[in-house]
Amino acid sequence: MSTQPLADQIKREYRKWAFSTKVYGTIYVMVRAFLIIATSIVAAQKNLSESSAPFLANWVPVLAVLVTIVTSIDTWMKPRDKWRGFMEDRDDLSDLVIRAESSHGDDAGLFDSLRNEFKKLRSRHRSKNVY
Repeated sequence: MSTQPLADQIKREYRKWAFSTKVYGTIYVMVRAFLIIATSIVAAQKNLSESSAPFLANWVPVLAVLVTIVTSIDTWMKPRDKWRGFMEDRDDLSDLVIRAESSHGDDAGLFDSLRNEFKKLRSRHRSKNVY
């Protein structure tokens, strides 16, 4: 039994996980940057009204609500943990692709071993990184 169909399926999954790694990495960085900037503005509310940018003081209530909402979403989504999980699983899947593509012949035992490893990796990924 050829491992090529299995390798093709693993590659499709790899592309999805690689894309999701980028998405979670971007979300993580954007959320952190927003929270740093917005909380700084909220914390400086008193000084902003007397500064050269008093218009920012008008936005403090809105920013305070947004900080609360984004912090809640960040706590729920845990983008940093998801990002790390996707990177780890993507790397493990990459190794599996290499082994599946480098195997030659019709070794049914090897095929079953790779298929089982892929199944376990996919299951681990879903339980750890998918809601």
